[in-house]
Amino acid sequence: MRPAPQIRFRHTWPWLAVVLTICTLIYWPSLRGPFLFDDSPNLSALTSIEHLSSWRDLGIYLSQARDFPGRPLSMLSFLLQRSDWPQSPLPFKLVNLGIHLACGCLVFLLTRRLSQALRQNNRPVESISQHDLAALLATAAWLLNPMALSGVVLVIQRMTLLMALFVLLGLLAYLHCVLGKNLPAHRRAVWMFTGLGLCTALSFLCKENGILLPLYALVLDATVLRTQVAQLPRTLQWLRRLLIWPAILFVLAYLINAGFAAWGQHYSRNFTLGERLLTEPRVLASYLGNTLLPQFGVYGLYHDNFTVSHDLMSPASTALCVIALVVALVAGLASIKRRPLLAMGILWYLAGQLIESSTVMLELYFEHRNYVPLIGVMVAISMGMVRLQAPAQRKLAQLTYGTWLVACCLATALSARVYASENLLATAWAQAQPDSIRAQTYLAERLVKSGHLDQSLHTIEAAQVHHPDNPGLAENRIYLRCRMGTLAPKDMDELDQLLRTAPFDRAAFENMELLRKLAASKQCPALNDSRWRDSVDILLGNAAYGDNPVSSGFLHYQKHFWAVQRGDLGMAMSELDATYQADPDANIPRIQAKYLVSAGLRTQAIDVLRDTDTSRLPLLRRLLVDDKAINQEAIAAIAHMK
Repeated sequence: MRPAPQIRFRHTWPWLAVVLTICTLIYWPSLRGPFLFDDSPNLSALTSIEHLSSWRDLGIYLSQARDFPGRPLSMLSFLLQRSDWPQSPLPFKLVNLGIHLACGCLVFLLTRRLSQALRQNNRPVESISQHDLAALLATAAWLLNPMALSGVVLVIQRMTLLMALFVLLGLLAYLHCVLGKNLPAHRRAVWMFTGLGLCTALSFLCKENGILLPLYALVLDATVLRTQVAQLPRTLQWLRRLLIWPAILFVLAYLINAGFAAWGQHYSRNFTLGERLLTEPRVLASYLGNTLLPQFGVYGLYHDNFTVSHDLMSPASTALCVIALVVALVAGLASIKRRPLLAMGILWYLAGQLIESSTVMLELYFEHRNYVPLIGVMVAISMGMVRLQAPAQRKLAQLTYGTWLVACCLATALSARVYASENLLATAWAQAQPDSIRAQTYLAERLVKSGHLDQSLHTIEAAQVHHPDNPGLAENRIYLRCRMGTLAPKDMDELDQLLRTAPFDRAAFENMELLRKLAASKQCPALNDSRWRDSVDILLGNAAYGDNPVSSGFLHYQKHFWAVQRGDLGMAMSELDATYQADPDANIPRIQAKYLVSAGLRTQAIDVLRDTDTSRLPLLRRLLVDDKAINQEAIAAIAHMK
């Protein structure tokens, strides 16, 4: 048999530099693009921070994420670029690209170490250059795959990038311990703790998925590192168990608890927990299909039109994908000893999807969820390819890989060029996703900003044909007809009828702020202040919105503006009370105190601040900010006014 192709070690780094350069050139056009999708809502905290003069200011900034732990390391990275917000997306995206390239270098190092470890496990002997070749192939496959695009060009997904960075650093540190047989035991313990302990914590503080780092390590231990892990000293084996298993058990307990909490609940999504669990196997199949068979369309953000599985035969592909998922899991577990690379690729990918594709009631489909899971797939394929011994198999693998990589580059480059222009992006997404409400709404928004109200209305009404029960589209239609002067009372009647039974849709309650401002401007008689309030009350009467803390709090907060505009202090206070009851925010009592002071009711203002139940504030806020102290300072200021 002819030996596998050789690449000398000293020639590997220039080739890696070529891969990094190609990646940079492909992504470069997308860096000129705008902030997108979740960027503005999640980075709006930067606008509220004029200066940081104390730990309190920093705590207030970090606590605006609300949910614990709030991804503080990621938020701090954005804070360092506050001067560029919101005018210049380019610096933010440059940092994202830099992190992506750094992760690519770490994938190279990780693959090389794993390839060396597999060689030590009495596998076929390869040259040192083959380890580098496997690392180079894995790095190119992962860096240039179009599924990574949204994780880089969407600024807020720096959270995913930083999480991946610490996951890779942690695994490299762990490998240094496991493979460092000549190191003193105490140094190996430090490396293990750094990798599985410190880096897990840092990764978790960037994004919650970082807690999966020990699970990735367990996958490697069970497959590629079986021999080395078995040879660890007893002390290190116990330390390894202490660092891996508590994290895994915590994740499992969290997922079980999330499942029980979501069971029977559907008001925050347009699917139930059972439907989500049936749909996700199809989502994973779609992810892998778009990864292994690159599409020459626009890879992007909007997949809200992905069909929900209602049972195993609706759609019919549900049963096939569920069976395929079970077969893949069984195959991965069964091949741990005999085919460790196959097992590693399957189990790593499934481990990486464990949180975002199971019982947590997140949205169904986002491409950036594959950022870390695909690392294991690419590493396993690349390591397996360089180990092929038969010349015919090797040539076929090389041809297939080369063709696939070129297709990846073209698909990524085409999508990246579209991301450079917001108008082009809106048009391309709307054409590629005609059933996506978000894609059609985004195009309509761009048309409004361009002054084409008639075209925007046509886009919304065309989308309503496919989604007649969507309240967000109906409200957008009301807005556009009012702006165009064609809104009739019957249009408002139709909207109110829809709002009574509409399923949950975030746009349905968020649009009420826009309609409130439009009603206040008195542009159209059919939408006046009173009619707007009636519509809000109808929406609050819908259990999907009235029982949801976020939507209920938002709508009551909007109603308080209506009361302020009319000079109704009592109603304003009542609506703010309802806001705090539904979705507690530390600023609500201070807003109430401000109104009371303006009305000359200083004693009542002090009472509101003193009686605030800060224990109902989100955990992250209570940990980072002493709101009682802030309220006491406000009380002192009011007392001084008296």
